[in-house]
Amino acid sequence: MKGFSLMRRFRDVSIKKKLYFTVGIMALLIAIELCALIFSINTLSSVRAYVNGEGLWSKSQKDAMYYLIKYGRSRDQQDYDKFNEFLSVPIGDHRALQELGKEEPDMKVAREGLIAGGNHPDDVEGMIKLFRRFYNNPYINKAIGAWMAADSLLPQFNVIGDRLHQEINSANPSEDRINTILAEIAPLNEAITPLENKFSSTLGEGSRWLEDLVLRVLFIIALTVELSGLAIAYWVSRNIQKGLDEILRTAQDVTSGDLTRRARAFSKDEIGILAGDFNIMTARLSQMTEEIQEANVGLEKKVQQRTAELERKNKELEQFAYVASHDLQEPLRTTTGFVEALRKQYRGRIDEHADRYLDYIAQSADRMKTLIKDLLDYSRIGREMQFVPVNCKAVLTEVLADLDTVIRENQAVITVGELPVVHAFPTEIKLLFQNLISNSIKFRRPGISPAIQVDVEPGNGCWKFWVKDNGIGMDPSYQDRIFIIFQRLHNRQEYEGSGIGLAHCKKIVELHGGKIWVESSPGNGCTFFFTIAEQPAVPEETIIRLSHQTIKA
Repeated sequence: MKGFSLMRRFRDVSIKKKLYFTVGIMALLIAIELCALIFSINTLSSVRAYVNGEGLWSKSQKDAMYYLIKYGRSRDQQDYDKFNEFLSVPIGDHRALQELGKEEPDMKVAREGLIAGGNHPDDVEGMIKLFRRFYNNPYINKAIGAWMAADSLLPQFNVIGDRLHQEINSANPSEDRINTILAEIAPLNEAITPLENKFSSTLGEGSRWLEDLVLRVLFIIALTVELSGLAIAYWVSRNIQKGLDEILRTAQDVTSGDLTRRARAFSKDEIGILAGDFNIMTARLSQMTEEIQEANVGLEKKVQQRTAELERKNKELEQFAYVASHDLQEPLRTTTGFVEALRKQYRGRIDEHADRYLDYIAQSADRMKTLIKDLLDYSRIGREMQFVPVNCKAVLTEVLADLDTVIRENQAVITVGELPVVHAFPTEIKLLFQNLISNSIKFRRPGISPAIQVDVEPGNGCWKFWVKDNGIGMDPSYQDRIFIIFQRLHNRQEYEGSGIGLAHCKKIVELHGGKIWVESSPGNGCTFFFTIAEQPAVPEETIIRLSHQTIKA
């Protein structure tokens, strides 16, 4: 019951707050995912640093033994100095290992030891954290055990080096004693090499385990973000759409004459308030109708006045759907206002991510306002349009005249074949040609004048048009994506536009009972094909279907 109460309370809050809540939840989940990703990258980087450090340790130990053996043969002090120089790397790691093994280590000593061991200073902090935080991890613990075992043999190399140095610098150095001392090196190397291999292989196993764990965690988090976002968005949009559908159905019933019909309010947000106001208006209309019916039918003037009043109210009801859609822009304007206030007051004061997020929200709000306006305009146009004979050659001539400045500035060459007369909507056909030719000019190859060909051929019950150019072309994998509304293949700094032009082309072509597609490859230009049915489709059915597609988009 408590969960139901919370859901009910959330359903009753304003649409603006629901949108804020949705954006906040998504931002929180994304922040968690980013934190997990950063932690994973740092941990894997620390594992990589240990693998690299082991390589330095092993190489330095082997080089130290090489120069110690060479020193025993050459008696050259420089070889002994080289021995000590290379041995300083394992000694530095030895100091770090001894310090980190304490209950309360001196981090400064540990850092200096790891740096002396040849590790990069930027990796040292992560290596210390990995040692301290994951010491009990089976892989890390096993690797550290191998490191400690190899490190415990390190003092013996110092002893061998000191003994060899003393013997060589003695008054009567003995070749037999020198050979005996050198013979002690090989067993130590044989004992250390398996430990080095164990350290490397264990870290490799740990790295693979950690990588698999990280991928699983990131996948779970990403899936949670996606599913949560979809669930919240679906739930919020479903509740809004449910209230609007109820009002729309009630308005249709009332328009049909059922004045007893009342809209059910599913929530107390703006949609619920709107449903209540609608019911009040319907009740008043019903009351007025009853008063008209009860009036003296013999009073002609009074009857006419009542009839006129009723007709006016019916017109108000027919316009109600438009008013309701128009009022939905108010929360959007409020959101835009607050975002603009935040941008003015806090731009540059938080961080660049916050500024970018505010820009994204403002841009999204602007696009939403444009979409609502376009949908309202479209609904008005759709009721009045009808198919008429359209001379495509004349329409294209008008388009080229409108684009004359752009054509001359880009030195574009446009070749037009013999185009037919089709049954179509003139304004939409003009917009179709204009969008395709503008795109061909816009996406030109640098340094090459656009060459555009427009032609047509008869098909099976349709006309097949094509617009071919020599522009930059595109990857075939994007040939479906470009027709989706607001989908772009390039950023706005490279090419301007909103990404809606080709979506309009697709909508216009489908409105005429045809289809549109493109054939292209990078650097070889594009050829856009589209068909127009010879016999016009039923405009009302097509417009309704495309309107639903637009709303879903």
